[in-house]
Amino acid sequence: MKNVQDVYRLSPVQRELLSRASASEARPAQLHWSFRQGLDEAALTSALRQLLIRHTALRTAFFAQGMNEPVQVVREKVEPRLEQRTGPLAAFLEEDRRRDMNPANAPLLRVTVLRDAPDMGTVVLTYHPLVLDEDSAQVCLRELMVLYRAARDGSEPVLGKSRPHRDFMAWFEQQDAQESERRAREPLQGARCSRIPEAWRVTRREDPHPGPLPEGEGMMQRFLLSPTATAHVQAFLRQHTLELSTLLQAAWAVLLQQQGQGNDLLFGTFAHGLPAALTGGGPLVGRFSTLVPRRLQVPSRGTLLRWLRGLQAEHAETHASDYFAPSQFQSWLEVPPEDLPLFDSIVTTGTEDEALGPLARSLGFHGLTHELAALPAPLVIRAEQGPRLELRFHYDPGQLASTAVAHAAAHLGTLLEELALRAEQEPSALSPPPEMPENRMRGSITGGTRFGAAEVQAVLARHPAVARVSVLPDASTPGSGALVARVEPVRPATGARKKPGFGLFFFANEGAGTSDKYRLYLDGARFADRNGFTAIWTPERHFDEHGGLYPNPSVLSAALSTITERIGLRSGSVVLPLHSPFRVAEEWSVIDNLSKGRVGLSVTSGWMPNDFALAPDHFEGKREVLFRSLEQVRELWRGGAVSTRDGAGNEVQLRTFPRPVQPELPVWLTCPGNPELFEKAGELGLNVLTSLASQPVDEVREKIALYRAARERAGHDPAAGTVSVMLHTFVGRESGEVLDRVRGPLTHYLRTHLRLQQMRVRSLDIQMDIDDPKWLDSLATFAFEQHYRMSALIGTPTSCLPMVDRLMEAGADELACFIDFGVAEAHAIEGLTYLAELKELANDEALRTRRVLAEHLDERLPGKPPVTFEIH
Repeated sequence: MKNVQDVYRLSPVQRELLSRASASEARPAQLHWSFRQGLDEAALTSALRQLLIRHTALRTAFFAQGMNEPVQVVREKVEPRLEQRTGPLAAFLEEDRRRDMNPANAPLLRVTVLRDAPDMGTVVLTYHPLVLDEDSAQVCLRELMVLYRAARDGSEPVLGKSRPHRDFMAWFEQQDAQESERRAREPLQGARCSRIPEAWRVTRREDPHPGPLPEGEGMMQRFLLSPTATAHVQAFLRQHTLELSTLLQAAWAVLLQQQGQGNDLLFGTFAHGLPAALTGGGPLVGRFSTLVPRRLQVPSRGTLLRWLRGLQAEHAETHASDYFAPSQFQSWLEVPPEDLPLFDSIVTTGTEDEALGPLARSLGFHGLTHELAALPAPLVIRAEQGPRLELRFHYDPGQLASTAVAHAAAHLGTLLEELALRAEQEPSALSPPPEMPENRMRGSITGGTRFGAAEVQAVLARHPAVARVSVLPDASTPGSGALVARVEPVRPATGARKKPGFGLFFFANEGAGTSDKYRLYLDGARFADRNGFTAIWTPERHFDEHGGLYPNPSVLSAALSTITERIGLRSGSVVLPLHSPFRVAEEWSVIDNLSKGRVGLSVTSGWMPNDFALAPDHFEGKREVLFRSLEQVRELWRGGAVSTRDGAGNEVQLRTFPRPVQPELPVWLTCPGNPELFEKAGELGLNVLTSLASQPVDEVREKIALYRAARERAGHDPAAGTVSVMLHTFVGRESGEVLDRVRGPLTHYLRTHLRLQQMRVRSLDIQMDIDDPKWLDSLATFAFEQHYRMSALIGTPTSCLPMVDRLMEAGADELACFIDFGVAEAHAIEGLTYLAELKELANDEALRTRRVLAEHLDERLPGKPPVTFEIH
């Protein structure tokens, strides 16, 4: 036989797909991504050819006609299919899904390039579900990009040896079919498939609406858990070694039970299908996943954690069902053909490929999207891991009301977080579904294929920032489908929220990777000055590369004084025990004059022993020296004389010149975390500079309260002092891209910070052993995951708003945004634009509400009509 490498049987799932070639579940599936910086089509063709060589599943054709049993034939050689098209992406995707993909003609995979411009467009990878499932498609996509980069750059790809698909079939044929069937059927005895609540189903409307979607296609809504809720869920799963699929299935079972569907629930889920015995030894791709039943019983007693652990243990023992086709479950459950599809609802989780997103973005690719090949049930719920846990609701709008899906999505998100937070309680502790007025659940239901006013209103009404909302057609553009949302926010549009100040804080390494060492410092100051930022904070750092660009904040601030006009110029901080109070007063008075009165001074006692090579006699009593010197600097600033000895040993009274512009020097006391320092700052009537580098927000809240109380006890206005909080900051357009850019630099920074702590402790003859690089790396990696979520401004302008709110509610007045912790200089400068956008949103309540709600709708209702917001 020509061009034949291998021939073998089909799995039950493949056999069913081949026999139902015209069914929706046998339609091609699609992956697509956009490019903005050009595409090397020759490299893409080469990569596709290499991918086909690597995986036998991609060179497989299927034959059934005239045969006793269908077979799959692996071709020795096939040519890649790379096509060129033009036109809108949505129209192409719909057309592409309907194009013939004959199972007998390998490869059952093609790539199409749609160009919007010479350097911009979209790549669509289309594959037949006979040869790949979703997990395998992700593996192939990652390998395609690795191969593309190698072909483009003329390098060797780093990919291990792959395994042939025959390995799976050989394993499968060795299994005991009768025993597997017994184990798969046993949990299903007496079970009945749970149905979608009748209240969610579409009812007839008087108004005409668009016709039904083609069979197997549907609409999609999304629900993203907040960063805080996501952190709660992920920490809970890690702590108890639970899988997200277990939590999702439990939450869905509870929701159905709360909707009156009983305690014994049965719905569908997708089993990965690739046995653990075949997951090592190189990538093995093919069609392994299958739709299987999942039966759960919601207990009335016992803790939620005990129930979740039991579900996971039970699931680990029921993999026998992972290799049967849906028609076999239909037979065992005695579901007649007229009651198909088998399940009303399916819940599943995506397999996270942590390397794929960063790899794609490094190649200039964005917007990776996996289109659902078909809708195998009226409702398919999929959970995706990420910086925010995402729930995707794919549904048939001819059967389910979009408004009902919106309410269900929000409540499922609530239940997921509550399962994590209330795990030691009984199921009755979980929140019931919120009651919706009858006219919102049934009378306002929209059927058809487009989102309308009812869906938009239902989604907006559940947003925590919204008190009341009404959504109507836009009268200014009749017939356009555009909508107007009239929103009454929970907070009034003006005057309700404390407005924070934003400043820039610098602490770059000496080896920051550029010959123009101070470009970011100078350009950042110019940008901040033009865009209404509060201050530039310049540190003092000696004898270490870490922060080594800033040995003298007065010299650097003097440079800024001549290129800025409005922004405050502050030290962050002067290590006062290292300096003569006379020189400090003189130098900063010069800067105050050059800047026309914009100086502020944060002072500290210092903590690194090496720094005190400049003043070794002051190290032991550095705290006392700090406060003595500070009082002298303040007296000199006011024009007073301070007693000292001159060169001849005579005691003299000296004043400093030039006289400053500001009659009183604004002073901050640097308080890394010691509560006593906060109280001391309050007692002396000073401002406070603190940091989230080594303390959580809740601790900062407590210490600010101590500071305010100390001010009041000392007779100072407790509300007058300024609390500035330094935190790592990088704001960008897209959260995945932001994490790509900060993960390495911030992890390295945190690792260096741990090393400095070790140096400090060892200098005091205290034993502390973190010499093992692997241990230190692991600790820094863990610190990054905690730090960027809970103690930093890292994300998009809107995703960072909750952290700003937390700090303002904790009592902070200003944010000192630490921007030069190792992020590439070009990215740091680009990020300033998004940081300014965050500042604008934080200080304009109406603008914030519009932006947050617009993004919320984009997340929840992809493809919604245009919506204009009126904030009242």
